[in-house]
Amino acid sequence: MDSGTFEEIISVLAKNGRPDLIQEMREHVKTDDDYKPPLRTRKDKYSDDEGSAESESDYSIEEDEEGFQSLR
Repeated sequence: MDSGTFEEIISVLAKNGRPDLIQEMREHVKTDDDYKPPLRTRKDKYSDDEGSAESESDYSIEEDEEGFQSLR
């Protein structure tokens, strides 16, 4: 976690009177001072909500005489 976000969470916890959670954060959450969030994020071109994905229920299974199954 970047140190800015960490300090913001600590600040919110302090405002809400939660020293127990502040102590837990300080003990268990590590900060990375070298982390820099990306300037731009890339949209997933294979997202389900864009209509590019097909339904997974459009398949059939074939079973041979030995009991092995395969997709058709």
